[in-house]
Amino acid sequence: MAPDSARSVVVWAVAGSLLIYAVTAVRSQRWGSALAAVIVAGLLATCHRRARFAAYVFFTALAVRGALSNMWMLALYAAIALAAMQTPAARRAWPRLVPGRLRGGDDRMRRS
Repeated sequence: MAPDSARSVVVWAVAGSLLIYAVTAVRSQRWGSALAAVIVAGLLATCHRRARFAAYVFFTALAVRGALSNMWMLALYAAIALAAMQTPAARRAWPRLVPGRLRGGDDRMRRS
């Protein structure tokens, strides 16, 4: 599989799974979780530079909630999604944040 197609597959697989999760969360009346899933899916689909971080926070919260409430399928889903975020295609789609980089990405401020 070509690198660009692998990247597209992982982007749509993870973002799509979040949308499916959002539908199930609405059915169980977990509105906050559904809204957060839609927001994170949007960040991932647009390859926003903070998407990786947002996904890590969201999936970690799902894993903890699943483990604490004995909802092991939820914890397993979160673990699989976090593992998918470690693939080379996911790293190309959502690069890691660079420590020390300014929030606005404006490097001109550093020269002062």
